[in-house]
Amino acid sequence: MAVKPAGMSNTSWMMKAGLSRMALTDIKRRGSANHETIEKLLAAIGATFAEFEAGERKTDREPGTTQERGPYLAFRGSDRPRDVPIVGTALCADLKFEDDGSTVDIEAMEMHFDDVIDHARRPLTLDNRRDVYALYFRGVSMAPRYEPGELGYVDPRRPPVSGDYVVAQLRGPDGVDGERIMTVIAKRLVRQTAHYYEFEQFNPALLFKVERIRVAHLHRIIPWDELVTF
Repeated sequence: MAVKPAGMSNTSWMMKAGLSRMALTDIKRRGSANHETIEKLLAAIGATFAEFEAGERKTDREPGTTQERGPYLAFRGSDRPRDVPIVGTALCADLKFEDDGSTVDIEAMEMHFDDVIDHARRPLTLDNRRDVYALYFRGVSMAPRYEPGELGYVDPRRPPVSGDYVVAQLRGPDGVDGERIMTVIAKRLVRQTAHYYEFEQFNPALLFKVERIRVAHLHRIIPWDELVTF
């Protein structure tokens, strides 16, 4: 989704919006922006949040003319197909992991890949990625990065690296795959070794390790700035 008008520099845009020169860099680094910041950015270029959501910008026009399709092509607009499957998720009982001699409780979700509850709009950047799926985050363990009920797009093909946010599909205690995948955790990947993955959650804040043998699949959550281009 292209938002910034051609010919306007990022610095000029930030200054006109009353934000610091590094604001856009910070947004891309975090992968998210709050509603107030987005409204300031849009107001600086004469657009509204409603237009941003709809993918259309209203312009001064003669009666009977159509709306201008400007550079505000929101991937949630009606022109984008709604064909990215949203798989069903629900909170389940916390998982217990042994980490450095102590037991930690980790918020987890149930995920049912055969249960497609809806379909999300397909961002332009994912036009050729039919393997991507979406999910709704449950619980508060990753807030404010991912709030409860927020939609996330997940890439099952690109290998995650340290610093990525991921969905880890966990095997049962006996290590069996397939139907025995009981739960998933959505966390930040801190590091991976030949023997374990180390993850981070925010609420409560902690780091914990999961043996690689317990992880059936590790899928990368696509960052916000890869779906939306200012």
